[in-house]
Amino acid sequence: MSEARIEERLERLEEANARARRECQRWRRGGLLALVGVTILAVGGAASKSWPTIEAKEFILRDPDGLARATLALRPDGTPGLALFDKQGQVRLSLDLDLNDAPGVNLYGQDGAMRAAVAIRPDGTPGIGLFDKLRRPRLSLDLGMDEAAGVNVFGDGGLLRAALAIRPDGTPGLGLFDRQGQVVQSFDLGPDAEPAQPQPEVK
Repeated sequence: MSEARIEERLERLEEANARARRECQRWRRGGLLALVGVTILAVGGAASKSWPTIEAKEFILRDPDGLARATLALRPDGTPGLALFDKQGQVRLSLDLDLNDAPGVNLYGQDGAMRAAVAIRPDGTPGIGLFDKLRRPRLSLDLGMDEAAGVNVFGDGGLLRAALAIRPDGTPGLGLFDRQGQVVQSFDLGPDAEPAQPQPEVK
Protein backbone atom coordinates (compact mmCIF):
# COMPACT_ATOMS: atom_id res chain seq x y z
CA MET A 1 0.00 0.00 0.00
CA SER A 2 1.40 3.38 -0.96
CA GLU A 3 2.30 6.02 1.57
CA ALA A 4 -0.39 8.30 0.18
CA ARG A 5 -3.05 5.67 0.73
CA ILE A 6 -1.82 5.09 4.28
CA GLU A 7 -1.98 8.81 5.09
CA GLU A 8 -5.47 8.99 3.57
CA ARG A 9 -6.69 6.14 5.75
CA LEU A 10 -5.11 7.71 8.85
CA GLU A 11 -6.89 10.99 8.11
CA ARG A 12 -10.19 9.14 7.70
CA LEU A 13 -9.62 7.29 10.98
CA GLU A 14 -8.84 10.56 12.76
CA GLU A 15 -12.00 12.12 11.31
CA ALA A 16 -14.01 9.09 12.39
CA ASN A 17 -12.52 9.26 15.88
CA ALA A 18 -13.30 12.97 16.05
CA ARG A 19 -16.90 12.34 15.00
CA ALA A 20 -17.14 9.55 17.58
CA ARG A 21 -15.81 11.83 20.31
CA ARG A 22 -18.30 14.56 19.34
CA GLU A 23 -21.14 12.05 19.25
CA CYS A 24 -20.10 10.69 22.66
CA GLN A 25 -20.08 14.20 24.10
CA ARG A 26 -23.56 14.84 22.68
CA TRP A 27 -24.78 11.60 24.23
CA ARG A 28 -23.27 12.57 27.57
CA ARG A 29 -24.88 16.00 27.48
CA GLY A 30 -28.16 14.50 26.37
CA GLY A 31 -27.96 11.87 29.08
CA LEU A 32 -27.32 14.52 31.74
CA LEU A 33 -30.24 16.61 30.53
CA ALA A 34 -32.42 13.52 30.43
CA LEU A 35 -31.38 12.66 33.99
CA VAL A 36 -32.21 16.19 35.14
CA GLY A 37 -35.54 15.99 33.33
CA VAL A 38 -36.38 12.65 34.91
CA THR A 39 -35.46 14.02 38.34
CA ILE A 40 -37.68 17.07 37.87
CA LEU A 41 -40.53 14.88 36.71
CA ALA A 42 -40.03 12.54 39.65
CA VAL A 43 -39.97 15.40 42.17
CA GLY A 44 -42.95 17.04 40.53
CA GLY A 45 -44.81 13.77 40.51
CA ALA A 46 -44.04 13.22 44.19
CA ALA A 47 -45.28 16.71 45.02
CA SER A 48 -48.54 16.23 43.14
CA LYS A 49 -49.04 12.61 44.14
CA SER A 50 -51.43 12.07 47.04
CA TRP A 51 -49.88 10.24 49.97
CA PRO A 52 -51.32 6.83 50.85
CA THR A 53 -53.86 6.60 53.63
CA ILE A 54 -52.66 5.06 56.89
CA GLU A 55 -55.35 3.30 58.88
CA ALA A 56 -55.10 1.97 62.42
CA LYS A 57 -57.07 1.68 65.65
CA GLU A 58 -54.37 3.44 67.66
CA PHE A 59 -51.49 5.84 67.07
CA ILE A 60 -48.86 6.49 69.76
CA LEU A 61 -46.40 9.40 69.63
CA ARG A 62 -43.24 8.77 71.69
CA ASP A 63 -40.39 11.07 72.70
CA PRO A 64 -36.67 10.19 72.29
CA ASP A 65 -36.80 8.35 75.64
CA GLY A 66 -39.61 6.11 74.43
CA LEU A 67 -42.28 7.72 76.63
CA ALA A 68 -45.75 8.03 75.16
CA ARG A 69 -46.58 11.74 74.84
CA ALA A 70 -49.72 11.51 72.72
CA THR A 71 -52.23 8.86 71.69
CA LEU A 72 -55.06 8.80 69.19
CA ALA A 73 -57.17 5.73 69.67
CA LEU A 74 -60.55 4.05 69.73
CA ARG A 75 -61.45 3.14 73.30
CA PRO A 76 -63.02 -0.21 74.27
CA ASP A 77 -66.49 1.37 74.08
CA GLY A 78 -65.81 2.41 70.47
CA THR A 79 -65.52 6.14 71.15
CA PRO A 80 -62.53 8.06 69.71
CA GLY A 81 -60.15 10.09 71.83
CA LEU A 82 -56.97 12.12 71.62
CA ALA A 83 -54.79 12.42 74.74
CA LEU A 84 -51.61 14.38 75.46
CA PHE A 85 -49.30 13.31 78.32
CA ASP A 86 -46.62 15.07 80.36
CA LYS A 87 -43.11 13.70 81.00
CA GLN A 88 -44.40 11.80 84.05
CA GLY A 89 -46.95 9.93 81.96
CA GLN A 90 -49.97 11.84 83.32
CA VAL A 91 -52.67 12.81 80.88
CA ARG A 92 -52.93 16.62 80.74
CA LEU A 93 -55.30 17.20 77.83
CA SER A 94 -57.90 15.05 76.15
CA LEU A 95 -60.39 15.50 73.33
CA ASP A 96 -63.23 13.01 73.19
CA LEU A 97 -66.54 12.02 71.71
CA ASP A 98 -68.83 10.17 74.10
CA LEU A 99 -71.29 7.41 73.29
CA ASN A 100 -73.82 10.06 72.20
CA ASP A 101 -71.22 11.64 69.88
CA ALA A 102 -71.10 14.71 72.12
CA PRO A 103 -67.65 16.37 72.06
CA GLY A 104 -65.61 17.30 75.10
CA VAL A 105 -62.26 18.86 75.95
CA ASN A 106 -60.75 18.04 79.35
CA LEU A 107 -57.77 19.62 81.13
CA TYR A 108 -55.95 17.71 83.90
CA GLY A 109 -53.63 18.71 86.74
CA GLN A 110 -50.21 17.26 87.51
CA ASP A 111 -51.86 14.56 89.63
CA GLY A 112 -54.03 13.44 86.72
CA ALA A 113 -57.24 14.87 88.18
CA MET A 114 -59.54 16.67 85.77
CA ARG A 115 -59.57 20.39 86.61
CA ALA A 116 -61.49 21.91 83.69
CA ALA A 117 -63.84 20.71 80.98
CA VAL A 118 -65.64 22.11 77.96
CA ALA A 119 -68.43 19.93 76.66
CA ILE A 120 -71.59 19.71 74.61
CA ARG A 121 -74.14 17.75 76.60
CA PRO A 122 -76.39 15.06 75.09
CA ASP A 123 -79.21 17.64 74.91
CA GLY A 124 -77.00 19.88 72.75
CA THR A 125 -76.34 22.55 75.38
CA PRO A 126 -72.75 23.73 75.99
CA GLY A 127 -71.04 24.02 79.34
CA ILE A 128 -67.73 24.86 80.96
CA GLY A 129 -66.79 23.36 84.32
CA LEU A 130 -63.97 23.94 86.80
CA PHE A 131 -63.20 21.21 89.36
CA ASP A 132 -61.21 20.83 92.58
CA LYS A 133 -58.52 18.20 93.17
CA LEU A 134 -61.21 15.69 94.13
CA ARG A 135 -62.91 16.26 90.76
CA ARG A 136 -65.89 17.95 92.41
CA PRO A 137 -67.44 20.87 90.50
CA ARG A 138 -66.63 24.33 91.87
CA LEU A 139 -67.77 26.59 89.03
CA SER A 140 -69.81 26.07 85.88
CA LEU A 141 -70.95 28.26 83.01
CA ASP A 142 -73.90 26.99 81.01
CA LEU A 143 -76.38 27.73 78.27
CA GLY A 144 -79.79 26.12 78.64
CA MET A 145 -82.09 24.72 75.99
CA ASP A 146 -83.66 28.17 75.71
CA GLU A 147 -80.18 29.75 75.25
CA ALA A 148 -80.44 31.32 78.71
CA ALA A 149 -77.05 31.82 80.37
CA GLY A 150 -76.18 30.68 83.87
CA VAL A 151 -73.25 30.71 86.29
CA ASN A 152 -73.17 28.23 89.18
CA VAL A 153 -70.81 28.29 92.17
CA PHE A 154 -70.35 25.12 94.25
CA GLY A 155 -69.11 24.59 97.80
CA ASP A 156 -66.54 22.20 99.24
CA GLY A 157 -68.83 19.21 98.97
CA GLY A 158 -69.75 19.93 95.37
CA LEU A 159 -73.14 21.33 96.43
CA LEU A 160 -74.59 24.33 94.65
CA ARG A 161 -74.21 27.44 96.86
CA ALA A 162 -74.90 30.29 94.44
CA ALA A 163 -76.43 30.69 91.00
CA LEU A 164 -76.69 33.62 88.63
CA ALA A 165 -78.99 33.11 85.67
CA ILE A 166 -80.98 34.80 82.95
CA ARG A 167 -84.48 33.37 82.99
CA PRO A 168 -86.49 32.48 79.85
CA ASP A 169 -88.34 35.82 80.13
CA GLY A 170 -84.99 37.66 79.99
CA THR A 171 -84.93 38.74 83.62
CA PRO A 172 -81.81 38.11 85.72
CA GLY A 173 -81.76 36.44 89.07
CA LEU A 174 -79.29 35.54 91.80
CA GLY A 175 -79.88 32.73 94.23
CA LEU A 176 -77.98 31.70 97.37
CA PHE A 177 -78.28 28.17 98.76
CA ASP A 178 -77.57 26.49 102.08
CA ARG A 179 -75.60 23.26 102.58
CA GLN A 180 -78.75 21.24 101.94
CA GLY A 181 -79.25 22.89 98.56
CA GLN A 182 -82.21 24.99 99.70
CA VAL A 183 -82.62 28.60 98.56
CA VAL A 184 -81.95 30.95 101.49
CA GLN A 185 -81.84 34.24 99.61
CA SER A 186 -82.70 35.37 96.09
CA PHE A 187 -82.43 38.66 94.26
CA ASP A 188 -84.42 39.37 91.13
CA LEU A 189 -84.92 42.09 88.55
CA GLY A 190 -88.45 42.16 87.20
CA PRO A 191 -89.56 42.74 83.60
CA ASP A 192 -89.99 46.45 84.39
CA ALA A 193 -86.30 46.63 85.40
CA GLU A 194 -87.33 47.25 89.00
CA PRO A 195 -85.51 45.20 91.63
CA ALA A 196 -87.80 42.78 93.40
CA GLN A 197 -87.74 42.52 97.15
CA PRO A 198 -85.17 39.96 98.30
CA GLN A 199 -86.85 36.89 99.66
CA PRO A 200 -86.07 36.15 103.31
CA GLU A 201 -84.11 33.16 104.45
CA VAL A 202 -86.17 30.00 104.76
CA LYS A 203 -86.16 28.72 108.35
